[in-house]
Amino acid sequence: MTKKEFKKLFNNRIVLLDGAVGTFLQNSGMPHGVCPEKWSSQNRNLLIDIQKRYIEAGSEIIYTATLGANPIQLSEYGLSEETFELNKTLTEIAREAIEKSMVKSFIAGDISSCGSLLAPFGSIGFEEAVESFKNQIKGLIAGGVDLFIIETMMDLQEARAALIAVKELCDLPVMVTMTYEGQRTLMGSDPVSALVTLQSLGADAVGCNCSSGPAEMVDIIRQMKPYAKVPLIAKPNAGKPRLENGRTVFDMDPESFASYAEALAEVGVNALGGCCGTTPEHIKRVSEAISGLRPAKYTRKPYSLACSNRKTVEIHTTLPFAVIGERLNPTGKKALKEALINDDMDLVSDLAREQVEAGAMLLDVNAGVPGINEKETLVNMVNAVCNAVAAPILIDTSNAEALEQALRIYPGRAIINSISGEKVKIDRILPLAKKYGAMFVLLPVDDNGVAETAEKRIEIIKDVY
Repeated sequence: MTKKEFKKLFNNRIVLLDGAVGTFLQNSGMPHGVCPEKWSSQNRNLLIDIQKRYIEAGSEIIYTATLGANPIQLSEYGLSEETFELNKTLTEIAREAIEKSMVKSFIAGDISSCGSLLAPFGSIGFEEAVESFKNQIKGLIAGGVDLFIIETMMDLQEARAALIAVKELCDLPVMVTMTYEGQRTLMGSDPVSALVTLQSLGADAVGCNCSSGPAEMVDIIRQMKPYAKVPLIAKPNAGKPRLENGRTVFDMDPESFASYAEALAEVGVNALGGCCGTTPEHIKRVSEAISGLRPAKYTRKPYSLACSNRKTVEIHTTLPFAVIGERLNPTGKKALKEALINDDMDLVSDLAREQVEAGAMLLDVNAGVPGINEKETLVNMVNAVCNAVAAPILIDTSNAEALEQALRIYPGRAIINSISGEKVKIDRILPLAKKYGAMFVLLPVDDNGVAETAEKRIEIIKDVY
């Protein structure tokens, strides 16, 4: 499936996704404590039957049963070496389910969490997570997926790692859904910041799944819609979970579940499905409910948007000035220069907090000290600022390698300070803005220097654009 075909799929209609597989497997006899992906591959006919029933209920996109089939998760069962084959096999099973149902559906390669927090809150490094996801993705591609779904993500940084991994291996469409507890993920990301980060990084659809029932997702989609450039997804549980005799149960029946389809359509949802506790009957009822519905159209806010993983800043000529704090630039600042030379990030954190308390909405971050490793120092500064404050950042460097490392690990949508019409900037910096979805400050300067007339400056701006 091409990205163009994926976009066309959502043309003035609501796309139907599938429902739960994990709870279905448990109810079908999967023993407690086994690896779900391995057990599914060993019970091929059961999995085919489950996926076939979703397709016959109307699912246009079905997810592979590979939720935890990345090497880090599989290592808990001693199965890391089987990553490629498990993902390939489970994708082939999904293809067989489609062939047996004789109904056209697409296969989304399912990717979820590594099962452990990323640094600095956990032990997994960002690049370690990217490589883990790549190992899984290679198996899904070999099995023949049409697109990817990165789902049930509680950490926006981990979702970014998975999205980057897909983008660096192929051009297939990617959907990403985060899991929210109330109005934020477990790691503190709000719906708008998650949307802005992910759609800027290249996600082809964004939304929410799991954790809550359909009622709670109405407000999440409502918040996202005015800023969305991509289709929005809701895949709720069959109500809120509760424990009964040591087992997790979901009480929302198919009719009640499907009754929220209209409310979700009114706030602009573009794809609906079900997560934990949902069945083919739930999906069938949703299919019936959306047959006459169209996603509500919203006028997207014309703002430029920069964000951290916890806060979005809107920038527009109709809004008050976005104040940028400039104190994290070591030029002429002896104490900061010495701190960076000594890799002392405490002062960086303190300066970040002081500027935000004084009213700065964005923070400029510069590691330009002669004789230091700028790439390493800039990354450390970015991490220190992210941990200290919620304000988004401007990454202030002309070093392409340092810029890429900082953009790669920044868990939001940063602004590059700056890009100009100079050939070296066009060739080395502008592609990084595209790859990581960053905004940028544009200087109307080219290799001939500062243009003397307004007309020439406008010409340079148009060239860069």
